[in-house]
Amino acid sequence: MASAVAARVLVLGAALLVVFPTAVGAQAELQMWLNPELGKQIPRADYRFTYYPDRKVDNQDAHLGLSEHRVSLFVPLFQDTANEWGLSAKTRFQDIDTRARFPEVGGRFPSELWDVGGTLSFRHKFDGGWIGGLALTAGSESDEPFHSIDEVYYRGLAMLRVPQGERNAWIFTLTYASDEPIFGQHPLPMPGIAYVWVPSDRFNVVIGVPFSSIEFKPFDTLTLEAQYFPIRTVRARATWQIFQPLRAYAGFDWDHDKYYRADRDDKDDKIFYYEKRLTAGVRFDLRHVGFEVYGGWAFDRFYFEGDRYGNRHDNRIDVDDGPFIVGKVSVRF
Repeated sequence: MASAVAARVLVLGAALLVVFPTAVGAQAELQMWLNPELGKQIPRADYRFTYYPDRKVDNQDAHLGLSEHRVSLFVPLFQDTANEWGLSAKTRFQDIDTRARFPEVGGRFPSELWDVGGTLSFRHKFDGGWIGGLALTAGSESDEPFHSIDEVYYRGLAMLRVPQGERNAWIFTLTYASDEPIFGQHPLPMPGIAYVWVPSDRFNVVIGVPFSSIEFKPFDTLTLEAQYFPIRTVRARATWQIFQPLRAYAGFDWDHDKYYRADRDDKDDKIFYYEKRLTAGVRFDLRHVGFEVYGGWAFDRFYFEGDRYGNRHDNRIDVDDGPFIVGKVSVRF
């Protein structure tokens, strides 16, 4: 049990950047991907709808509202007690209603934004209990996906889990993302190392680079957790299990999306979107289906177009704080 808990916490950080950029939406798939027990993956799919009502755009005679649709699918291709092959796919579509323009280049903000991608993953468990894994992802995030090779991204993750005793483990990773220039302007592979410490079934912590995490259960029905993921992504949550299978939660998120505008002047430029959220919701899980409804307040919201976070004060669109609501359905086969 403890090793499974540790794997869940770790994978949220390790694979977030390269394989599943949306931590909350891909949490179940990530749990499966790094679980120390092989051969138990199951097919799953989910659909999520998000709505942001119109809010004023600062310093422009414009408002911005959007609705978002997300679909994800995971299918195990082959598995036994020592090997696993899996395939996942996801699509995110944002329908945006706005007359906002980028203040410097003067271009109108896109009415649609897409992120379409797929991942092939493989894991192998060695005789000594070590687990090695590899995941390769390709996709396109743009207002016109796959418009050209310049709107396509490639990501990769190599991972090695080395157990330390019954509960603890060292995790070594090497990640690459063509759309994330972590070191300077050009994308380079990023090594990572973390130690998973699980002193009890109620507490675990992951200490490492580039991700860290902590989870604490003061009593059986309450779980407190916090994670940091690369880059500039923070998640904190308190979950209360009212009764099986109903849970309620509240939390804070700080994250971002990015897209390539097809008609941009500089091929390295991307549209970045940053926001912070206070969230509360409920989740109801049965054996093969789960339902989730949550909402809250989004603040410190802004878009900008540039090639890095340091450009965030240029060509920027600030959007007023406002509410949002999300509905999600998950299916497990």
